[in-house]
Amino acid sequence: MSFVVKKLRPAEHDALEAAVWYDEQEAGLGDEFLNEVEAAVQTLSRDAMIHRVRFGDVRRASVQRFRFYGVYYVVQGQEVWVIAIEHGRRHSRHLHKRLRQVGG
Repeated sequence: MSFVVKKLRPAEHDALEAAVWYDEQEAGLGDEFLNEVEAAVQTLSRDAMIHRVRFGDVRRASVQRFRFYGVYYVVQGQEVWVIAIEHGRRHSRHLHKRLRQVGG
């Protein structure tokens, strides 16, 4: 099954914010983070259903080199909506709020 992946604006902001932080730690690391995030997002077009549901209908795909980060998304028919890209230790209250914003 093939899906259309839509990365919501708040999720893009999440990724950019994290990339800035990584660049402050080491020059160039932010770009590597963004590349890994994009790779994780691209796999969702074909493998969105392989990740387990974390809560509600929200699933999490890992960001390979940055293992504590995840791409949080929901599947709506043939579409995948990426609602957040964030550190896994962040309180899930934030994700619940994002889910409500997209009508989940």
